[in-house]
Amino acid sequence: MPAGEVIDDTGSHLADLLSTLVSFPTESRTDNVGLIRWVAEQFEATGGRTTVIDGAEGRANLLASFGPRTSGGLMLSGHTDVVPAGTGWATDPYVATPVGDSLYGRGTADMKGFIAASIVATRTIERTQLGKPLHIVLSFDEEIGCLGVRHALAAIAGNDEVRPELVVIGEPTMMRPRNTHLGKVAYEVVCTAEAAHSSMSHSKPSAISTATRLLSVIDELQRKYAPTGEPEVTFNCGSIHGGSALNVIAERCTFAFEARHTVDHDPDVVLRPFRDALDRERRELIAHGGNIEVTETIRYPALRTAADDRWLRVVERVADAGPATSLGFGTEGGLFAAALEASIVVCGPGDIAVAHRPDEYVTVDQLLRCERFLRTLVDQICVDATVEG
Repeated sequence: MPAGEVIDDTGSHLADLLSTLVSFPTESRTDNVGLIRWVAEQFEATGGRTTVIDGAEGRANLLASFGPRTSGGLMLSGHTDVVPAGTGWATDPYVATPVGDSLYGRGTADMKGFIAASIVATRTIERTQLGKPLHIVLSFDEEIGCLGVRHALAAIAGNDEVRPELVVIGEPTMMRPRNTHLGKVAYEVVCTAEAAHSSMSHSKPSAISTATRLLSVIDELQRKYAPTGEPEVTFNCGSIHGGSALNVIAERCTFAFEARHTVDHDPDVVLRPFRDALDRERRELIAHGGNIEVTETIRYPALRTAADDRWLRVVERVADAGPATSLGFGTEGGLFAAALEASIVVCGPGDIAVAHRPDEYVTVDQLLRCERFLRTLVDQICVDATVEG
């Protein structure tokens, strides 16, 4: 879409909405209330009932509802936060810039394009009698562990008017439905010991040596759970820092690791050997004036919606992009599945390959496909309330 070219009314409206959304620099851990209140105004203009669900330090979720105050219907969900823009951009990351047939800017793919399409898809609702409700949930701080949506789900709990049959999460999938992804837990481990001359290494523990023994347990677990083929549990130590000098017994070593898992594996059970090793090593360090501190930094559950789920079949039919497949990254889907008795499907515009990097973009065609997809879902699930998958 070259600058100034008008493709059609819907495409222009999508581009305008996305431009405004991108202009809010809603990086994780920063204020997103301005965006939330602006989006709430867009939904209210088309007859939506909106509730701002406050989080912490200037961040909030949004629940918008259309149609009857009953259970059932459709829920759309997206996160409003983006990863930091960083450097290396050819355009201003917080200005949606037309380049060819695409719009460049932070969050265009992940996932403000879906939010823009959701707004456009509600334009005809005020002229339509909905037989089932449509709900839209927008969250904060998804990128740092799906934190914000937990506030929204807690607020929704017990509300019989917000019990959708289908939840569509609009992460970038190039509009192909996805029905499974791994869950994740992540930890920071800090080992401390008494600093001493390296000549005392035979009698005094080292924080680095302790950390390496703990990481060897993680390596053993990786071999156990992924001997061959596609693993159901994966482990990774992403960073390690420790020590001060070659001739000093290390007094501190910090490492961070993660475990990703399918719905068939409880991460706490999987990591029990690590916990047992941790207890042994902690006792040894405490006896010599040290300690081990463990902080859980991320936890979200895995997702699996059955391949023969009736609502998944509806999404596949409407998206017309092939059968659902597994997703290589985590979403808020597992949290929705745990909180709501609903079918959960991930499907949205844009390519995850261009997210979290400079020059993130989404094509106008993807935005248009998403808007048609959402509008058709609303028509088939909320207007024609006889659709049952």
